[in-house]
Amino acid sequence: MSGRHRARASKSNVLIGSIAASVGVSSVLAAAIVELVAPEPSTAATQSAPQTAEQPLTQQGKIIAVTADSLTAQSPNGVTQTYRITPRTTAITDSGSQTSSTAAAFAVNDEVTVVGTRRGDAVVATAVAEQSASGPAGRPMEYGI
Repeated sequence: MSGRHRARASKSNVLIGSIAASVGVSSVLAAAIVELVAPEPSTAATQSAPQTAEQPLTQQGKIIAVTADSLTAQSPNGVTQTYRITPRTTAITDSGSQTSSTAAAFAVNDEVTVVGTRRGDAVVATAVAEQSASGPAGRPMEYGI
């Protein structure tokens, strides 16, 4: 084919093609820049903080300190733990269970078993029982019902 039969490109077609190519290249460059500059969200920020599981704990020993809202017990092996006392903490004594004024039911040097829960750094006493009121020598669980 000779040059006479070829369709001539008009100046407007060349201009439109150039604009389209410029827009396409600009879009690709803009996307690349955004991808490189934008920080990726960290996985720690997108995930919620894990909830600390509640862990049950039991300690046998003697009371070495008691206040209106806490009790500190020491095991025979020397392990010491302070427990928060709440209105829901149950005191189990030789005279039976009681829930009001748990701290008043015990004194320093009382031999006890403490049942509680730990969530993070918080340790709460669920029940505090005199050694004589718990275990094989203690009263049956339905005593006083």
